Amino acid sequence: MPVVTSLMSFLQDRWDEEQRDAALFHELDCPGPPRTGRVSHCCCPCPAQILDRLTTHRRIVRDCEQRIRREQNQGLHGSVDSSRAFRIMKAFALPYELHPGWQDTWYP
Repeated sequence: MPVVTSLMSFLQDRWDEEQRDAALFHELDCPGPPRTGRVSHCCCPCPAQILDRLTTHRRIVRDCEQRIRREQNQGLHGSVDSSRAFRIMKAFALPYELHPGWQDTWYP
């Protein structure tokens, strides 16, 4: 389980960085006046798309982690569903393989 926990932590840290970076994004031809309640203070569509993607990724990986934990608590170590869930998590980490925190055991 430590590998799953470290991978989950790695993904959360990368996605937190992307979320912070989304606030800095601004298109030169911004389509409208500033909005409130979004990370971006304008109507640029890209930051909203980034945030929506991150929300979806977080939900999927959280579901994978819960599946792995539930099966381990039931004593089903190495089941097909757990293996599939872990491979999904590793696939989400692959775009960050050049990050110094990347571990080679995370290749899908």
